[in-house]
Amino acid sequence: PVFVDMTADWCITCKVNEKAVLNTAAFKQLLADTNTVYMVGDWTNQDPDISAFLDQYNAPGVPLYVVFPADGGPGTKLPQVLTADLMRESLEAAKAK
Repeated sequence: PVFVDMTADWCITCKVNEKAVLNTAAFKQLLADTNTVYMVGDWTNQDPDISAFLDQYNAPGVPLYVVFPADGGPGTKLPQVLTADLMRESLEAAKAK
């Protein structure tokens, strides 16, 4: 699986998700357990390639979180507010595909 995190330095919700979920030891262990690749896109300066990715998922801005399954199928957009349980469910489901 691949977990894509589109973020920006000025994004308050992004920072809350990073502190509560994404920068925790439990999340890092979840990535290892599910063999998930974690990719981060920085939209701080509104990069056109990231803007195009946001448009693909009808996201007006960041945060945008997308999980792609291990089989290479289409990505699933996650809610803007993350929880440890949501991430565990999403990454385990993506690994199973």
